[in-house]
Amino acid sequence: MRRRIFLTILLISLITSSIASILTTYVYYNFYVKDAKQELKTIIMLTAESHKWDSVSSINSSVNSILKSLDYSIRFTIIKEDGSVIYDNWQDKIKENHKDRPEVVEAFERGFGEDIRYSNTVSSDMYYYAVRLNNGEVLRLSREISSINRIFVELIPMLFVLFIFVLIVVYFAASITSNKILKPIKEMTKSLDDMLEEGSKVNMKIYEEFEPLSNTIRDQKNKINEYINELKYERDNISFITSNMKEGFILLNYNKDILSINKSGKIMIGNESFELKGSRNILELTRSPEIIEKINISIKENRHLIHDVEISDKFYRYYFSPVVEENKIVKGLLILIEDITIQKKSEIMRSEFTANVSHELKTPLTTMIGFAEMIKEGLITDANIEKYSALIYKEGIRLISLIEDLMRLSKIQEHTENVEEQLINIKDISEDVVYLLKSKAENYSVKLILNADDVVMKANNNYINELLYNLIDNGIKYNKDGGSVNIKIWEEDGFANIVVIDTGVGIPIEHIDRIFERFYRVDKSRSKETGGTGLGLSIVKHITELYDGTIDIKSSNTGTRIIVKLPV
Repeated sequence: MRRRIFLTILLISLITSSIASILTTYVYYNFYVKDAKQELKTIIMLTAESHKWDSVSSINSSVNSILKSLDYSIRFTIIKEDGSVIYDNWQDKIKENHKDRPEVVEAFERGFGEDIRYSNTVSSDMYYYAVRLNNGEVLRLSREISSINRIFVELIPMLFVLFIFVLIVVYFAASITSNKILKPIKEMTKSLDDMLEEGSKVNMKIYEEFEPLSNTIRDQKNKINEYINELKYERDNISFITSNMKEGFILLNYNKDILSINKSGKIMIGNESFELKGSRNILELTRSPEIIEKINISIKENRHLIHDVEISDKFYRYYFSPVVEENKIVKGLLILIEDITIQKKSEIMRSEFTANVSHELKTPLTTMIGFAEMIKEGLITDANIEKYSALIYKEGIRLISLIEDLMRLSKIQEHTENVEEQLINIKDISEDVVYLLKSKAENYSVKLILNADDVVMKANNNYINELLYNLIDNGIKYNKDGGSVNIKIWEEDGFANIVVIDTGVGIPIEHIDRIFERFYRVDKSRSKETGGTGLGLSIVKHITELYDGTIDIKSSNTGTRIIVKLPV
């Protein structure tokens, strides 16, 4: 009986092992073939951009890059719509037409195609996968099937050794099982092993004394699995949230090792290529003395700190928050980084604007109050009252002009004014502006030259008038005696081109980037003489931006050229 059980178990084990080995080999072979096909498809999909295959150099570069990352050979073929082969990395010239190849036909019809067949070109069975590129050509990749078979031939010795090992194990297992078949304690051990497998429904007979232990183990296993699932869920949620934050997020432990960091954190700290693999210290992410110092202070002193950093033209605000347990022991540090570039630049602009407005308003007021006080105290004779009254009047007009320009600029910039837009002809407006400034140009001995085509666009008449007036007026005021202002207007490629060229003193190159700022003057003394407010070009810039246009300026010591383009 014992021998029969032994032989039965051994025979069944041998048959089962053989079938399992055959089935495993077959399934693994099919899986490997499928994986090889999928790998070939993935390669072609990732490299199917037309620019990678549009020239011999780019083709060779793409082919070499792919082959370097593989341990087997792939054939690359590029086929034109007429079926002729223009590239093949296995053969220099192929005269045979490939238009009737099944995978090529499918690629031209559906965008992709595949086939397995014998290749006369390389005398071997090949797997082909083709995809149509954007330029109409077909990129085909192929791989020898024999290379896959060769792999499994090499595995046969290992499988044979494994099979012998299984036979030995089965022999001893059958012997032991036949000797212990009637011992329930063995069944109990086997039952416990099966219960530890996830999803197991094994319900084997055991001693009554072992039933509480068996139930306890099963319950503990279920609780552990639930706890692990909760941890995975929380981890995935935190990872999803931090990866989608626009703020930088960095989590450190007490030793300043990085536990977590999101993409924004890498970018803002200036190390976008950083990869968190294993245990990496904060010094591997940044060597900034200021940031390292703040981290040390925050952890050692358990203090929440805020620190602003300027990198290039960006401003970042760092929030250092210690991670503390209930016993107030610091266990780590959370660093949140916020991009405050817009806020900082707005503060700087507001500060400069306030200072400029205060100065520009104070200057004429001081002059007016000074002359008025002199008249009040009788320090000015009757003969000079008219002269000083004219000066007060002039400063008052300048002050009103400044306030009006400020109000106009504010309305344009913030769109608070109800702007009535209609179809206007820029040529007509330019002729009106030139007529208005003609006498001023004569006073400055400057000649106005207008060369304008009929250009029609939808815009506010006053805004375009203001734009042209300021450009031409600047050209007159900052010109030379006997100079000229040349105004050209024409339409090209859907844009109204307005070009104003003067023969004046020019703008030094270091001032060109700031010339459109409010109150900015290159020559402040000359601006005062000409009565300028320093807002003209700023108004021009904001009107241009209001209509999604562009403005460009080129200047030298022989004059200035300003080009405005507005979409029509």
